[in-house]
Amino acid sequence: MGFPYQDPQQAKQFVLEFANRLKDVKEIYEGWSALKMLIGIHIKQPDIDFWVDARGEGMQICETHPGGEEGASLTLTADLFHKLYTGQENAMLAFTKRLIQPKGKVSGIMQLTRTMPQAVEAYKKFLAEKGVQA
Repeated sequence: MGFPYQDPQQAKQFVLEFANRLKDVKEIYEGWSALKMLIGIHIKQPDIDFWVDARGEGMQICETHPGGEEGASLTLTADLFHKLYTGQENAMLAFTKRLIQPKGKVSGIMQLTRTMPQAVEAYKKFLAEKGVQA
């Protein structure tokens, strides 16, 4: 099964709610916060953009561009997003196969692939809460 929503509004709400949930996962929150930059996440098919703002204390998930230059950005399809977070696709392999298009200073972001097991667990729990099958 691919990404669960094709309607752009439903998809955006789903992704933003999940991204905000990741702030509650200690390893993920600490890892993203340590990057100290603005990271753009650009999902395609349907199109969803959000930003992880870690320029200050901690990290914030922003639905609209908070201003300033993106230190790094990642572009990927919604189906790949879903496959990554259900554990069906390996993040490092997705980078090497160029399924994720990175820009800027992405070395730190790539290092965060070590937190993928926690993110996969959080996503599967989120899907279950939403009544969506992985």
